[in-house]
Amino acid sequence: MTIGTSNVSFSSIASEIGKSQTNLSLRDAAQDTMILNPGNSRNTFTLTDSLTLNTQDSSVADNMNLAGSNNFEASEFKSYDKVPQIIFSSSSSSSIASQDETIVNETGSNSANCQVPVRMGGEIYCKRVGNDLVWYVGEGDFDTGSHKKEGSAIGSDTECARLAGVGSSTNVSVTYSVLQQQSGFFEASLGAFSSGSTNSSLGSTNTKIGFDFQVNGMGECVLNFHSIVISTQIDFTVTVPNYDARIFRFFGGFRGRYRTTVSQCC
Repeated sequence: MTIGTSNVSFSSIASEIGKSQTNLSLRDAAQDTMILNPGNSRNTFTLTDSLTLNTQDSSVADNMNLAGSNNFEASEFKSYDKVPQIIFSSSSSSSIASQDETIVNETGSNSANCQVPVRMGGEIYCKRVGNDLVWYVGEGDFDTGSHKKEGSAIGSDTECARLAGVGSSTNVSVTYSVLQQQSGFFEASLGAFSSGSTNSSLGSTNTKIGFDFQVNGMGECVLNFHSIVISTQIDFTVTVPNYDARIFRFFGGFRGRYRTTVSQCC
């Protein structure tokens, strides 16, 4: 819901920014609001990326006075639309050829044995660099097949997004969910292992917060190429001191084609 341009009500402000309507303080509401609208060149903290940014806030010039003005007025909230999540990339297709996710692993095997092993993986994590929070994608522990960032090949850990100026006291936690799992004839399972932490402050620049995804499995007597497609959604909750927490959403895609060629095993 977008706050209107006139007759801005306290209830509209509270609903949009997720505050209680009881004893609402415009000063607190304004100072707690972190605006993230890079497409309109308006950010409380500068957000940059090399991905497809699908969902972001919508703001106008007046909104940028929220944190810096001494007179907090209802009119300063006009036209502001705060989205529940800042969403990068997508996972819109179960196709074996899809390249929509932030981190994509494409692999496969044409086994000359009765069995064919399944191995896929990829990593997404963030850490502090200076006073910035930086997200990376990489191959993780399973360096198999090709790894890509939304279709662009990567060979090592690669920056994909940055939230500048948040400092060392910021806290980040991360969760994931499985959106689709197409494994068919194969016994294949997804594991998610911490890159170092799944909930930590940015006090140390050595702390990686995220997941190393690994897919393991086995197929037997699969004479025609069979597709395995697994998609995940990864949510990073970022809490900068004195601001309301914001959620940053990315996606992981693991796509493989496997078969065996020994017909006498069947």
